[in-house]
Amino acid sequence: MRDDQSVPKTQETRSEPEHKEQSLKGAFASVMLLGAFLAITWIGVFILFVARD
Repeated sequence: MRDDQSVPKTQETRSEPEHKEQSLKGAFASVMLLGAFLAITWIGVFILFVARD
């Protein structure tokens, strides 16, 4: 049984507007800044923990 030939393929024939890819440079920079902030915070807390008497 080959049912795929009897069913019309509407998705291939329908023309949809093309979506332009969005630039994710801003999102990448934001994530890197957040990661740097978290890393610096953890390092600072670790230094305070090691340095206390």
